Amino acid sequence: MCRLRQHLDGSFGWFVYLAKFFIGKQGLFLGSGVVRYGVSEELRRRGDIDTLRSCIVAEEGYTYLSLDASQIELRVLAILSKDPQMLEDLESGDLHMGTAIRMFGFTEDKDEMKKRRYKAKQGNFAMVYGADSYKLSEMLECSIEEAEEFMAEHKAAYPVLYVWMDARVAQAKEDGYVISMFGRIRPIPELYDARWKIRQKAEREVVNTEVQGTAVDIIKLAMLYMRSILDKSIRLVLNVHDEIVFESPDELLPNALEQCKELQFAFPTYPFSVSIGKCYGELKEVKYE
Repeated sequence: MCRLRQHLDGSFGWFVYLAKFFIGKQGLFLGSGVVRYGVSEELRRRGDIDTLRSCIVAEEGYTYLSLDASQIELRVLAILSKDPQMLEDLESGDLHMGTAIRMFGFTEDKDEMKKRRYKAKQGNFAMVYGADSYKLSEMLECSIEEAEEFMAEHKAAYPVLYVWMDARVAQAKEDGYVISMFGRIRPIPELYDARWKIRQKAEREVVNTEVQGTAVDIIKLAMLYMRSILDKSIRLVLNVHDEIVFESPDELLPNALEQCKELQFAFPTYPFSVSIGKCYGELKEVKYE
């Protein structure tokens, strides 16, 4: 199976420290999308996420085969809401860049466009995760007033999306539960709580639950599909959010890569990128003709 390789000083001290740091700071529950996102963003700010991934290496004679569902939650959101602007940005191939251009305009300055895309990406995910203006201000590293202005501009950019989101909250209040695209039901009794803060939090969770619940189901279906067509000696070793990682014997890798092409036919609306490598932190994307 996959191994953790020694890092820099020849010990696992750094890795144990990092694990203790996040277990102590975030708690053991890592199932929430908000918590997962917070941990990954903290790692990126510290410059540690690539180092952490580089500690994970394949067994000798094996290669990692990674399938990554690009921007799946936002794709689900665009498809469920049927917002024409969001669907148009999705068709461009990079929803975050589409949002950046729609909200902030286009410039030939690559560094400036990178900043605008990052800001749009943070805002898009804040919307999916149900963040309020305070949380968004932390994500964008700006004032609450600036975050509120961003949220108003985002609503203006995707009006149909927000009408749909309001409708989903209203329906959830009537039903008392939320249902995903594949029929997964989650009761949200907090929608009727006497405390308005609890009700507000529950309302934010309505869209979050429907979108993330649907995205999770798609990843599970893709996982089961690939397990059914790949050779049984190819191991499923990791599921990291919207990424599925297999460990393939080197001699079976060419055939496995060919079989991965079938994903585009099984899940045409949700494209998966394919990457391979001996180290999880050094995977290289495979370009199909």
